[in-house]
This record gives sequence, structure tokens and C-alpha cells, in this order.
Amino acid sequence: MKKRLISLFLCAFMIVSFALVTFAEDGAESGSLKIVNYNVDGLPIPKFLSSVRRDPRASTKLMPEKLNSVGADLIAVQEDFNYHSILKRGIDMPYKTYHFGGIPFGDGLNFFSKYQLYNIKRVPWETSYGIFDNGSDELTPKGFICGSLEIAEGVYIDVYNIHADAYGGEGNAAARAAEYRQLLKFIEGYSKDHAVIVLGDINTRFMHTESELKKQFIDEAGFRDVWVELKNGGNYDIKYSDNDIWGIEYMGIWDSLEKTLYRSGGGVSFKAFSHEFAPFKDDDGNMLSDHSAEITVINYTIDRNAVPKDERTYEKERYEPFKTLFLHIKYFFKALGLVLGELPKLISGEIIIKFQ
Repeated sequence: MKKRLISLFLCAFMIVSFALVTFAEDGAESGSLKIVNYNVDGLPIPKFLSSVRRDPRASTKLMPEKLNSVGADLIAVQEDFNYHSILKRGIDMPYKTYHFGGIPFGDGLNFFSKYQLYNIKRVPWETSYGIFDNGSDELTPKGFICGSLEIAEGVYIDVYNIHADAYGGEGNAAARAAEYRQLLKFIEGYSKDHAVIVLGDINTRFMHTESELKKQFIDEAGFRDVWVELKNGGNYDIKYSDNDIWGIEYMGIWDSLEKTLYRSGGGVSFKAFSHEFAPFKDDDGNMLSDHSAEITVINYTIDRNAVPKDERTYEKERYEPFKTLFLHIKYFFKALGLVLGELPKLISGEIIIKFQ
């Protein structure tokens, strides 16, 4: 009888131990990423020219507290131009990409992260539209920044932060479509065997078919959008118009310009878990930016058997002052040439600058 009891005890012990080990392994191989995607509107313009009538320096000083309160793992910002030092000092995260410069030299794109960032790359758009009007996108080196996060030992995912061409004309839509093609071509090459998250100010909505957002990212490249999956039942054929959302809480209730797109790969499976828009405001109820912050949580699971051998070398970002200076000079003279070339049209009245 005693031997039988001992045997039963040992069997029960082994079953429980196996279950605990399995649970521990599952816990180590799954997790979540809480992400903030936020256009901080860091243009050095006077308050009266701001679309939300805010002082950019004063507003930027209030942003870090709001961002820290989210408890994010990763923050991607756009239009982080001339007030980056204020954000950098205030955001409580150990890893931050080096600033590339203010207007007109920088791309306004940065990451703040709880994870070490590796292999940071900045790529300007090959196509953009607008010099004095239509968003003046040709006067700044907008594009995308990408990096890698090690979410488990030896398992890396790639994160992208983009700022696409602004405004709604035919030239802008064509430029955005070209920019998406450029980005996806880069992803299909560099990130082919990795799970990918694309964040940013996409500057279009799924209902704007002329920019090819759904066609390129969803239909052809196999990405999914967190907002659509969780808030719109997975339906990407959105039919309402801009007039339907005009006057509702600015930038955030419907199909917003801010988007978080994701695609599983390399043994890492993503699943959208939560989504919200946070219109960060000051004590008087004024918006800190002309955009809301997009806050998402994406769950992941790792199948070690499906993780391919990674041939990359992962390196921390290094500050390269001479390379940065060279690129600043290059972009400045490119912008200067474009301005001088269009100046006669501005003087003659062929081009009229409109302030929104």
C-alpha cells in the first residue's frame, strides 16, 4: 500500500512539474508590446499659425508626463523636429534614437524604447510632392526609420516608423503610393524573415483608395491594422467620407491618419489585443498636438521551431556627426534649389501659399 501511495505521489509530482515547466516555457515564449504612435507636431511655428492654436515649446514640455503615464514599451514619434531635447529629457525610457535635426535638416522620426534598439536605419523618400504648397514635403527629408527589438533571447522583430506625404491632392496621393511601394520593397528585402510592425503618420485613410494603402499593405503584403481588426470587425472596405468624421474629437475616433500595422513572420505570431486614441491635452483642455496619440497592445507568441537562422549582425546605434553634417548640407542645398526654382511662380501668383 505504501509503495502504491509513493508511486501515485511520484506520478502526480511528475505531472505537476511537467505542467509547471511547460507553463514557464510558454510564459517565456509569449508576451505583449504596448506601443505609442504619436505625431508631436514639433514644427517651430508661432501659435497663431498652429491649427490647434498652441505654443509648440510649451506643449512639448507637457508631453513627456503624458507619454510616461502610458507605461509603453515603445514610443514612435513623428514631426519631432526642433523640440527633441525637451522630449528626450522628459521621457522615462532607457533607449532613444539619436536626433537627426530640426527643420529643414531632419526627418522628424524617432524611437523611445524599453528595449535596446539595434541596426537603426534612416531612409528618405525617393518621391514626394509639394514645395511652397501641398504640405511642402519636398523641403524636408521625410521617410522612414527602422530598427530591431530583441523580444526574447535570439528573437528579433523589426519596427518601422514612417511619415508619409501630406495633403489630399492627386500629386500627394501619387507620392504616398510611391512611398508605400518604396517602404514595402525595403521590408520585403531587409525584413523578409522577421515579424514586422509599421507605425507612423500614414497621412491617408483606408477609404482613400487613390493612395493604395489597403491595396499595397493589406491585399498584397499581408499586413493587418490594429484599429480595423479590433474596432471595425476586420473590415477594410471603409465607405464613409471625410465629411462623416469632421468635427468629431480631432484625429482619433474613426479611421485615423495614425496607424499601427503588423505582420507575423520568422516564428513570431502577432495578434492585436487593444487599441485607443488619446487626445493629450493641457489643463485648459487644449490639444498638445494637432494629432491624438495612438496607443496599442500587440500580443506575440514565439515558435522556436519556426525561427530561422538569423544571418544579421545586430549593432547599437552610433552617433555619426560628420555623416549627419554631410547629409544636412546635402538636404539644405536640395531644398534651396527647389525653392529658388519655384520662386518665380510664387512671385507671379501662380502659386498661392495657404495656411490651414
